Amino acid sequence: MPRLTLRTLLAYIDDTLEPDQARSLGRKVAQSDEAKHLIERIKKVTRRRGLRSPVPDGSDDDVADPNTVAAYLSDNLDSEQLKQIESTCLESDVHLAEVAACHQILTLVMTEPVRVPPTANQRMYNLVPPPAADLQRKPGKAIPVGGVTPPASDEHDSDDTDAALLLGLRRYAASDSWAGRLKLVGAVGGISLFLVLAILMALPSAPPEPLKTSHETSYALAPPPTPIVTPPTPTGPTTPTPTGPTTPTPTPTDPMPPILPMPPEGGPKVEPDPKVAPIPKVEPGPGLGDKKVSAPLPGRGVIGKMERPKVIVLTREPEAGSRWLRVDPKDPNVSSTNVVMALPGYKADVKLTSGVVVQLWGNVPEQLSMKAMVMQSRVRFYTAPTDFDADFTLEAGRVYLSTTKPAGSKIRVRIASEAWDIDLPNDNARVMVQAHTAFVPGTPYPNGGIGGEPPRTEALMVVVRGTANFEALARFAKFPTIPVWNEIVWNSKTNNLVPPAPVNKQEVIPDPDTLIPGDIGVAIQQILSDAADHLSEREGIRTLLEERMGLEKLEKFDLTRMLATYAYAAITDGAEGEEAKIMVAHLYDILVDSDRVPVRRSAVMAVSAWIARSPQHTPLFVNVLNVDKLLPVEDANLIAQLLRGYSAAIVGPTAGDTSKLVDLVKFLNSDLIVVREAALGNLIAYYDLPAAMAGAVKGPPPITNVGTKGPGYDLFLRDWEARSEDIKKWMVTRKTDKK
Repeated sequence: MPRLTLRTLLAYIDDTLEPDQARSLGRKVAQSDEAKHLIERIKKVTRRRGLRSPVPDGSDDDVADPNTVAAYLSDNLDSEQLKQIESTCLESDVHLAEVAACHQILTLVMTEPVRVPPTANQRMYNLVPPPAADLQRKPGKAIPVGGVTPPASDEHDSDDTDAALLLGLRRYAASDSWAGRLKLVGAVGGISLFLVLAILMALPSAPPEPLKTSHETSYALAPPPTPIVTPPTPTGPTTPTPTGPTTPTPTPTDPMPPILPMPPEGGPKVEPDPKVAPIPKVEPGPGLGDKKVSAPLPGRGVIGKMERPKVIVLTREPEAGSRWLRVDPKDPNVSSTNVVMALPGYKADVKLTSGVVVQLWGNVPEQLSMKAMVMQSRVRFYTAPTDFDADFTLEAGRVYLSTTKPAGSKIRVRIASEAWDIDLPNDNARVMVQAHTAFVPGTPYPNGGIGGEPPRTEALMVVVRGTANFEALARFAKFPTIPVWNEIVWNSKTNNLVPPAPVNKQEVIPDPDTLIPGDIGVAIQQILSDAADHLSEREGIRTLLEERMGLEKLEKFDLTRMLATYAYAAITDGAEGEEAKIMVAHLYDILVDSDRVPVRRSAVMAVSAWIARSPQHTPLFVNVLNVDKLLPVEDANLIAQLLRGYSAAIVGPTAGDTSKLVDLVKFLNSDLIVVREAALGNLIAYYDLPAAMAGAVKGPPPITNVGTKGPGYDLFLRDWEARSEDIKKWMVTRKTDKK
């Protein structure tokens, strides 16, 4: 991997590095303020007008000598000369501009061959009078630096005095024939017509209904001090970021807020392509139909390694009671049958010995606000069966799949009851696979937490580069050569596999290494890197996170505590016995913290996601609140129901029930902080946002710190009571219209 030097930075700027080297250097640049500052300085000095050239003094160690600069760019200097010229460039804008400009020119000359028009060649010789220049000299037959032989004399262009500016291209000139002119005009017209037709075909025939979506949607609470409202997109409900009553102007640098569970399925029906064979509906579970899906191979052993050292990736053995351990950066081997998890916010490449690259893609709402909020990504690898290069279960989150094999790779991905065989035809193909689980809002929570409707899992595969082949053996479903930006979707509630259809690019990141712009992105990256540096013990992840969650109340540390809270909920998965109870109790302590508003709202989102990940989590949560925190069981059950999604105005078991809206407004006056916070989140996500999208309510919803009932809280309650009346009218009108 390249070192971070001036020459490698110049190669990085001019895009002359290999892709792997560019990615590695890009990560180093992202973590170095000095490197980013130097890149900006290089760009400025090479564009500065009136900057003189360095004047050589004739000495042997003169760094301004053109030969020295050439030797430096060719990597032919010894260490002392190398150090001297780089030190001079860092101190002098003149020398830095000279070296950077020469590197840029050489890059263009060596990689972008140019035909020089004959008149331009003659004009250069006319600049110097004879005998210093031979005006009759013809271009030589040797191939120049650019790599393109000049044209023969009988092939000279009929160029005019401006031909030197045409970079060797023929132009439409007076000496051209009318036939040539007509051909040129016809070619331009044909290309224009093709572009117009392509644009018309790409435009949707009719916009989708604004309040429905084929994906689950996660919703947000607003963080102080200046929360914002994200404008709705035409594809369905999006993650809202409400604006406070005194801050109507959006603030782009505000962190994105936490979320609540997703709404139930809905949206327009997807009509299957008549050219594609229909997919028969089958009962859940792999191994159905004529073609059986084999169970994972039980063999254990090293199947690959993690390639990014400065991240926190955890692993846990399959036996009950196993603890989360950090994948050792010094010995980053990954074993089959072990669970591997990238904590929220971290991205990590796991390169298998077969050549398949699985990128675990972690995220937090402050990085990217999503309809189906992905945080930690968790995978269990297996020994690949015959004819496959990889076999794994995606338990949660998002992964990007690619291969280093030019002939491509075949990968088996298991999600819930599904088994998908994905064939990457070559090393240019890349697909994204995502699994997300959440309760449908309004799903009843039975007393005792036993039974009841389970959460809904939705899985999707999107081709983000090249093409891919897809097959679900148990479903008799086979889709060859799925084009880029098409997706396949499945959810556990309907158990239907939706055939490939175009996807909204804005909902998918084509390059998983995309850096987050702005101050928030820089701050998050610094916090994540700092946490990775401080985790020295493989077993110390829980201790590290608890220390960061308990930092002193300093505003600058809020983001640190928020990220630690997301990660803490992630490692609570798999905890058992007393350890699990203690960790859930710590999460509840943050839910009732009256001072740290952003951290409390992050905990609402983190616990909401944690509850949906296992049937045992809700009863465990209620038991901790009832036994350890001494809450009445009715209050504990109510908190659990609010965090699972209390109700919904549009679809689901409580759709159209205005009494649930009244309940949520009443909960804003509860004596329990967590009830007030979760009720506010439900109101905004499932009632106010749909009503605002339909034009039934105007302006941002009332937002305040519900942690303390200070002066003005009564006004906040009255505002919500008045707003709920408008929402109820919209619900009644909508219900009547549907009839």
